[in-house]
Amino acid sequence: MISDTEDQATLDVSAAIAVVRARIEANGLLLKESADFQSFETLIRGTEDKYLMEDFSPRFFDLHGATAFWLGAYNAEGTIVSVQAAKVEELRDRSLAEHWQQQQRRMFVDPDPEIKFGSEHAHDAYFMRGKIAYHGNLWLRRDLRGVGLAEPLTQLGFLIALLKWSPDYLYGLMAARSAEKGFGIRVGYRRFVPRGTHWHHAPAHIRPDDWLVYSTRSDLHGLARQILRSSFEGPE
Repeated sequence: MISDTEDQATLDVSAAIAVVRARIEANGLLLKESADFQSFETLIRGTEDKYLMEDFSPRFFDLHGATAFWLGAYNAEGTIVSVQAAKVEELRDRSLAEHWQQQQRRMFVDPDPEIKFGSEHAHDAYFMRGKIAYHGNLWLRRDLRGVGLAEPLTQLGFLIALLKWSPDYLYGLMAARSAEKGFGIRVGYRRFVPRGTHWHHAPAHIRPDDWLVYSTRSDLHGLARQILRSSFEGPE
């Protein structure tokens, strides 16, 4: 039987999702959730950035509703203005760093011998095991940046991942500049390591200065409670 505490946590996450969804829709945007990553690739190729992360490409991974989803935000004309995606891995038998060693080699090193993957990854990644969610491919159209939409959009992705999977950890890889400016803390990450994956020779499209940014399951539940408190208190 699920305890009362767990029941309340689920209700809090569901209520927080409703709050951030309302904030997004108040800006005239409509939201869509899907697990069709063929459609996601087509959608991404039509954006100004055109960047589909290998982690969310059906060319590399079998992505389906039990283990992955993407979110799209559309304006009143039906034009896509934001995307993001998340997936979950069961890493009981290896750490996140060991998972990177296998996965990054498959995606980048095997196809291109010029690419050199290192072994001195973020310290915390060597101790992170269990059910681990990855959040990425976040894009917001240029003219909508800086108006307060990035935070609720990203938080929505975090909370949906929490509700679906209750992961031990949810992580991302963030440019050092964004992490240092506080973007990670505003969207809901609570732990920061000034190195992500380690490269001797990175692929051209991958930043070698990424930070590992992550939250535990408890951190994510704290984010949900924080969102609810702010909605009760109203604007300052």
